Formats: sequence, structure tokens, C-alpha cells
Amino acid sequence: MYYPYIKETAKKMRQNGASLNDIVDKFGITKSTASFWCKDIILTESSILKINTKGKEKSVRGLLRYSEKKRKERIERNILQKRDGSFMVGDLTDRDILMIGLGLYWGEGYKYENCEFGFTNSNPKMIRFYFKWLKLLDIDKNSLIFRLTLNEFFRKEENLIKSFWINFLGIEKEQFSKTTFIKTKLKKGSIKNVEKYKGILRVKVKKGTSLRNKILGSIEHISDS
Repeated sequence: MYYPYIKETAKKMRQNGASLNDIVDKFGITKSTASFWCKDIILTESSILKINTKGKEKSVRGLLRYSEKKRKERIERNILQKRDGSFMVGDLTDRDILMIGLGLYWGEGYKYENCEFGFTNSNPKMIRFYFKWLKLLDIDKNSLIFRLTLNEFFRKEENLIKSFWINFLGIEKEQFSKTTFIKTKLKKGSIKNVEKYKGILRVKVKKGTSLRNKILGSIEHISDS
């Protein structure tokens, strides 16, 4: 049994635009009881609008909470999946590095251009791994020549981008040849985003024709196997 003032307060709340759920939450009663108490109340247009608005707001908040929960679950799932991938690979042996490097050169290395031993890419981590591969092949980084290719849009950021590569790879400014500028349509995410845009870097080995031929022979052996 409920105190009379609870029922009267509940009815006033309803008249003022409270939802049945609001009344249930406040007094700890069942929804059927709240509905029975308020069955004779005629809601004004403003009260109906208030109830509908609050309902929509709760729905939006609920949707946002659900979306945030799913976002966090997705991030946690991605972290676990990447960790599983890391465990699957384990520690890399020299042969692992050799074979991965051959795959990189097969895809991105110079195979026909004037017999040069060169590699071009825009991914800093891939370039750094390529450095590790070259070291395995007894190629000193001081014997490398670099050429940066930038979109004309980033001409003013040339020195900043070049400094990034110098610091990231531990190389010297003198190893760079003249920067090449091109006019191509930028991806939407790259516009005015020098933090992400690093251009394209060519890495060429001085007097690398002999080793290049060995590398191409290795690739041919893999492709024929």
C-alpha cells in the first residue's frame, strides 16, 4: 500500500510532463501501478511534447552509450587480434628478413630502370624495414642516395618533411638529391596535413648493379618454384 501523497505527487509529475518511467524510477513502483494512477489524467499539448522530447533524448543517449560501448569493444578486439598476429610471427630470423625483403623488392624495387638497385615507397616503417634488409646484405647506409618526391601543394614544407626522413632513418642531408615536385590530386585526408604526409622516398644503392642482379635472380628462383 502506498501513501496517498505518493500517488498525488506521481499524478502531478505526469501532468507536468513526466513519463511513466520517470515516475517508476522516482518511487520504485511498477509501471502498471503508475499507469493506473495516471489513467484519468488528460495531458496538455505541452506535456505531450515534453514527454516525447525527453523520450527522444533518452533514446539518443542510449544510442550514444551503445555506440561507445561497441567502439570500445571493437578497439579491444583489434588490439587482441594484432597481438595474436604478433605472436603468430614471433622473432624474425635473418632468413625471415631476407625473404620479406625479397618480397618487398619484388613488389616495389627497381627491376627494369637502367639497372639501378632502387626501392620507392611512402610508408616510413616499410622503408625502415628495407634498411634492415639492406644491412643484412652488408650494404652500409652511407652508400645510399635518396630522392624525395612531393606534391606541389607541400613545396613550402619540403625541409620539414626531409628533416623527418633524416631523423627517422638516421641519414644525412647530403645524401639527398634534388626533390621532385609533382602536380597530382591529393586524397582528402592529405590536404594541409603535413603530420601525415611524408611524400614518396626513393632509396638507391650506389654501384649496386651486381647485387641487384643477385636479388633479381633470387626473385626469379622464388617465382619459378
